[in-house]
Amino acid sequence: MKVAIVVLDGVQAMDIAGLLDVFSEANRLLGETRQYQVPLIGEHAGALACSNAMQLCVPWVYGDFRANVDVLLVTGAAHAAHVRPKPDFLDWLRRRALESKRYGCVCDGAWLLGRAGLLDGKEIAARWTDASRMASEFPRARIRPDKNLIRDGRLISSAGATAGLDLGLSLIAQDWGQKLAEQVARRLGANLRSEAGQRHPHVAPPSDESSIIGKVQRHIDDHLSDVLSIEQLADAVYVSRRTLSRIFAKYLHTTPSAFVDQVRVGAAKRLLEECNMPMKTVAFDCGFHNAAHMRMVFQRRLKLTPRQYRQQSHTTEAAA
Repeated sequence: MKVAIVVLDGVQAMDIAGLLDVFSEANRLLGETRQYQVPLIGEHAGALACSNAMQLCVPWVYGDFRANVDVLLVTGAAHAAHVRPKPDFLDWLRRRALESKRYGCVCDGAWLLGRAGLLDGKEIAARWTDASRMASEFPRARIRPDKNLIRDGRLISSAGATAGLDLGLSLIAQDWGQKLAEQVARRLGANLRSEAGQRHPHVAPPSDESSIIGKVQRHIDDHLSDVLSIEQLADAVYVSRRTLSRIFAKYLHTTPSAFVDQVRVGAAKRLLEECNMPMKTVAFDCGFHNAAHMRMVFQRRLKLTPRQYRQQSHTTEAAA
């Protein structure tokens, strides 16, 4: 499995170190024939300074790297929003991403993918501090500052302080199953995040509106099996239905009802991965009306039925 990582001068050390550590730990647990190869590629080869002044050796300049890769990842840099790479570098990045089985970005690496035209029509994880400017520069992308990890077709993106770890662990879970990803996470003292997992907003919303979003999240988590209407959510945080809808539309780009469905699906995915409960029990525990309702929401959001998702999850675990 070859995972090529594109790095820029000023790369965030945590982003690149998180990825490299995840794949290194996975290789300790995988057989010799199944290990990850992780070449580093840059606009130029040789020594590169990270944002914290740590030195990184990049063996490959992009024009000389011709090997086929399974995954192409782009890491961020402290000044990524202001970087304007050469057109031939962006052409190379676009071509290699489209040729790979999967491609993705760690945090600010999204700016590079966007300038290569690889975010059009895609949902992308972003930091709250970047969301407004990114949405303006890439209007055809769906910028999601409320998520820390998103998989949209062949594109995977992550954002936040542990973005490199999160993205690497997600790839390992997809490649070799949840159990191996959990083993790697434990060895690194990290948490294994779900793609449906939300993070509370950190910067962009005013503190009072951030508090409302956080309280809604906690209320949903604490009452997942209950009926959760917009009115009930609004009452739980002492605002009007109209105010709640406005806050969700402005900062999360979704509705309260869709947000509830998203949390329910995330909880159901974990149960389907971890145990063999009957579908109707999973549906009840996660607040769906019944198994048919859960099936409808899964198909709308994941393009899979819950049964297909369970089979897919167990098949990838068996492959590990």
